[in-house]
Amino acid sequence: MYTLELSINLNDFKPSYPKNPQTLGERIRKARMDKGLYAKQLASKLGVTDDTVINWEKGRNMPQGKNIEKVKEFLKAK
Repeated sequence: MYTLELSINLNDFKPSYPKNPQTLGERIRKARMDKGLYAKQLASKLGVTDDTVINWEKGRNMPQGKNIEKVKEFLKAK
């Protein structure tokens, strides 16, 4: 008898998951989803509204001022 162990990212099966992020918004979304966070949870961590996070992810707005540094730190964190 053999046992096969697989490691899969369930996010790969979600249509909204950016597998190959090209934009900053896609990188934010991918990192958020990889960490199992909702937009509201990330917003709380960064001190912004969930609408702000959603707008960044959709490319409607870009992080400005002090938020740029917060986003950089979030993207670096494993």
